[in-house]
Amino acid sequence: MLRHAASGQKFGGLNVKTQHRLVRILSVLATIGVVGFAAGVPMKAAAEEKLRVGKADSTDYDFALLQVGIDAGIFKKYGLDLDTVTLPGAQLHQGMTANAIDLALGSGTDFQFIAKGAPERGVAAFAGAPINLAILVRADGGIDKLDDLKGKIVAVSTNGSLTYWLTTELSRRLHWTGDDALKPVATGNLEAQVAALRVKSVDGVSGNIETGYRLQSEGLAKILVPFGKYIDPFITHVIYATNEMIAKKPDAVRGFLRGWFETIAYMKTHQAETIASTMPITKLDDATAKKVYAELMPMFLDNGRFDPAGFAVVKQAMTASGVTEIPPNSALYTEEFLPK
Repeated sequence: MLRHAASGQKFGGLNVKTQHRLVRILSVLATIGVVGFAAGVPMKAAAEEKLRVGKADSTDYDFALLQVGIDAGIFKKYGLDLDTVTLPGAQLHQGMTANAIDLALGSGTDFQFIAKGAPERGVAAFAGAPINLAILVRADGGIDKLDDLKGKIVAVSTNGSLTYWLTTELSRRLHWTGDDALKPVATGNLEAQVAALRVKSVDGVSGNIETGYRLQSEGLAKILVPFGKYIDPFITHVIYATNEMIAKKPDAVRGFLRGWFETIAYMKTHQAETIASTMPITKLDDATAKKVYAELMPMFLDNGRFDPAGFAVVKQAMTASGVTEIPPNSALYTEEFLPK
């Protein structure tokens, strides 16, 4: 219907001036692609944020969670493209200091590096008591019960590492002193520790239970002492971010944590998919992978909060690692990026 009015010509119920204004708006929207979206044509996605994420071990189930989230497309949903690298112990935080990585999956004892000047902070706690770690001994070593361990040599990754502290802390809690105390020896990564156990240069290994079950199935070793039985509460694993990431890319930090905790929630209801993603990393057979899944899922936190009691033990570990002055909690970690 066409008709004239004082306000201008109308066509299809729209004032001419309104039509012209609408045309201009549509032209602008078409330029940025919104019209195509409205018409059902997908817009070109915004470029994904590339994050460099370090992890402390290449075979640990705990750090394999990262791959689950990648395979399930969870991190991509938050606009993140992750590059992962394995850097053991202190090297992980040297990488943070050198700005070679943005985020790190490390241990609670790694707070010692922040106390010593590493430019980073913890942004989430993701595992409680160390039920994932234990002392492994040779199947034929004659060490069959706890007291048989007194005075024995135990391979750990590096001096000052989580496995080093757990080994010495176990002696302390069992009141083993002097010749009875466990003797940690730094041998490098877990593969090197197991090699030392095989050739009988050490009596035990402070390692993950996945490796324990794998060696057990091969008749080479057995799990003797789960650390989580004696050391609880504790914060075993933490996500760290560089100060530069926190200052310049807070949304990326926030997005990563959303993706991480969504991954944990996903794992709880997707056992088959979780095992499919983690098996190439842990090298476990299907039956053992299912056993590890059932045992370890309860240790993973779903909110990232730093439990005060667990963090108090972390501070004790820092002191044992040679930290003489512990910074205030606000200099060590922040909870501002955690999902609400």
